[in-house]
Amino acid sequence: MDRLLETKTVKTALIKSGYTGVKVGHGTGTGWGWLHIKCDEKTNQDWQSKYSDVEAIAQQVTGRHGEYGGRINIS
Repeated sequence: MDRLLETKTVKTALIKSGYTGVKVGHGTGTGWGWLHIKCDEKTNQDWQSKYSDVEAIAQQVTGRHGEYGGRINIS
């Protein structure tokens, strides 16, 4: 999956799952392969408790797996 399509797919899936204020992108330089998901904490008060759910959604729609949750960074 190319990077732009992957970004759009993950963001769409998270929005459909009820997450708002979500930003999805990729790393740069040596971390170009990492998927970065950021949440606006003001809109999601219990963000840290939803970490596993967000990771599972991202892995399901992208097919990523392996070390570090499939190289997915959630903050």
